[in-house]
Amino acid sequence: MRTSRLRTEAELYPDYSDAIDIIDEAGINDELLRKIIQRHKPNALYNRSLYKRYEMLQFEVPILNREPRFKAETGNPINNKLANDFFGEIVDFTTGYFAGKPVAYSYANTRESVEDTGDEEAVRAAGKALSDFITRNNMFDRDMEAARLAAICGYSGRLFYRDPDGFERVMILPAYETIILSKTDITEPCYAVRYFYNQDLNGNIVWRAEFYDSTDIVYYKGDSADSLSEYGREPHFYGSCPLQGIPRNSEMTGDPEKVMTLIDAYDRCTSDCSNQIEGEVNSKTVYKNIKVNDEEIQKSNITGAIKIMDPTGNADVYKLQNNINDSFTEHHLERLKNNIYRFSKTPNLSDETFGTASGESLKFKLTGHETKCGMFQAKLMSAGVYMFKLLAFCFNARKLAFDPLQCVMSFTRNFPVALLTEAQTAQTLISAGVPEEIAFTEALSFVDDIDYLMQLKERERNDIPSLEDMVREDFEEPEEAEEAEEEAEE
Repeated sequence: MRTSRLRTEAELYPDYSDAIDIIDEAGINDELLRKIIQRHKPNALYNRSLYKRYEMLQFEVPILNREPRFKAETGNPINNKLANDFFGEIVDFTTGYFAGKPVAYSYANTRESVEDTGDEEAVRAAGKALSDFITRNNMFDRDMEAARLAAICGYSGRLFYRDPDGFERVMILPAYETIILSKTDITEPCYAVRYFYNQDLNGNIVWRAEFYDSTDIVYYKGDSADSLSEYGREPHFYGSCPLQGIPRNSEMTGDPEKVMTLIDAYDRCTSDCSNQIEGEVNSKTVYKNIKVNDEEIQKSNITGAIKIMDPTGNADVYKLQNNINDSFTEHHLERLKNNIYRFSKTPNLSDETFGTASGESLKFKLTGHETKCGMFQAKLMSAGVYMFKLLAFCFNARKLAFDPLQCVMSFTRNFPVALLTEAQTAQTLISAGVPEEIAFTEALSFVDDIDYLMQLKERERNDIPSLEDMVREDFEEPEEAEEAEEEAEE
């Protein structure tokens, strides 16, 4: 049976330093573009196979291609193929825990931001521009998709483009379609390539590619990746390369890659157990001192009755029980499952101790998973710095003051919230002299936008009348009533 093949060194993300030097000196051409794609091909093919395994496609999941262990001359041999989707669970749990709550994007409202932007009115205008961009692109969906694809393949691409109305838009690209040329990190591209293929209306495969630099998009088309040729170009108006990468980690490998062999072993074991149960391996029928043809054996298996013609009286038919070591099988499966969760740093939600633990205990159980998510958060923040740089270029071109260094990203894990504990912590901090804004930020995990919360509190203070105003209204009401009566008499 074919088993999972781990990534080789040749299938890691390639280095493009030499290609960057060539493009800096002479620009891009058809031959160089084809060489760039050819170097990326091993990495792209492996990443595409990972994505297909996530989709549970038959030829990409090893157990689904399993051949029967014993060939049968007649009939169909028993060959159960039980695929346990640990691969998808690892990816989905990571995505839901890290990106299940939207990242809070905001423009800082501090003295430094006012000085760097211009004045308070400019800060409000910059904050509205950023908020409109986040809402228009539904960055909650974009960030979740980027996290999911990065967890599968090791990195994802984020492309900035202009819609027909001229607004800044974002789309997420899979790793096997995205090549980032950078001398530092793929979150800061020098140049980038997007390449993909599809079918036209006649069923013919058409390859397309797009090359991005700091000013233009160059379009390519061909019958194959080796025959791509330029057919057009246009400016993108972003000031820097608008296609960046978002790596999962520095190695750019997916979350389930280290445990795929363990998942395959678990699938084989459960499939073998199912074969034993279905094949009546727990017991076998023994025919002693009697000749029985295949037809009679088949009838007895169906009806459960056995017909014996034995004039000698020495014939015997009985069941031979198979002594299965059930404890060994269960311990083996349990060991495999624990190692899958352990080495992928994914919490086992079916663990009884996990289900009965308190909030603080759960955080300790999530330490390994939180470390992995923290690494991705650092990469996403690096990508965010470059994104704000692109937005600043576009906003400044529209005469809108916008400082990319004043943009803030706040992350909240999708974790059960202990509201009572957090409220008591916030109250204790405030009583100790900590400013409310800091206390709410540090203690209340469900607060995504602290500025909005402080605005609501200020609005409530203004809406509640003071005691002096209430007393004044009580004394003024009788006088107003007497004046109304006098006017009525007149």
